[in-house]
Amino acid sequence: MLQKRVRGNSRGFTLVELMITIVIVAIGVALAVPSWQALVEKRQVTAAMEEISSFITHAQSEAVKRNEQVTFSWYSAGGHSSDWCVGATLGDDPCDCRETVPTESDFCTMDEVHTASSPVSRQTQTDYVGMGFEFFHTNNQLRNDSFGFDPVRGILTDMEDNVRSEIAAKDYLFYVHSNSGSGGERLYELQLRVNLTGRVEICADDDRVRLISGYRVC
Repeated sequence: MLQKRVRGNSRGFTLVELMITIVIVAIGVALAVPSWQALVEKRQVTAAMEEISSFITHAQSEAVKRNEQVTFSWYSAGGHSSDWCVGATLGDDPCDCRETVPTESDFCTMDEVHTASSPVSRQTQTDYVGMGFEFFHTNNQLRNDSFGFDPVRGILTDMEDNVRSEIAAKDYLFYVHSNSGSGGERLYELQLRVNLTGRVEICADDDRVRLISGYRVC
């Protein structure tokens, strides 16, 4: 009798029980993956926008610290293209953030002498590890423009009329969005705005501010 009880207690899973367990696990994974992906995209959007904002603020602080104008420039191919970049350089001549040869005069750097060891002052999509989608946009009229930071007060200077009008109107300069959804339905999106005093602000529109907490409504 004891021998039968031990044998009965050591019975394994039946095929039906095993299949039910697999189905339950599969359902759990299917429910968790979209939530995890959304969390990753949210983190990528906020991190990218904070990096770009810090980049601009750093250019402003360098102008005041060095007592020399620093010019911030950007390029965007428009649409949903990964071909975009931002750059900063000393002086009032904009650099070309697409230039990758350090010895070229339009290479983005904070050093007066452009050498291979000069600190590079540019960012592109490839600087964001794990960002597998195109996320950087700018106004169609501002795809390749620049402005300078005054070395005394850090205010904006040397702007084209179209750049000045957009900034004066408090319109967005850049925006970053996630890959989920399309058009106005993108889940996560942040806008970057710069005012004429050089202050950089990050905000979210009223449809998305509840999804990305910690930012004011644009």
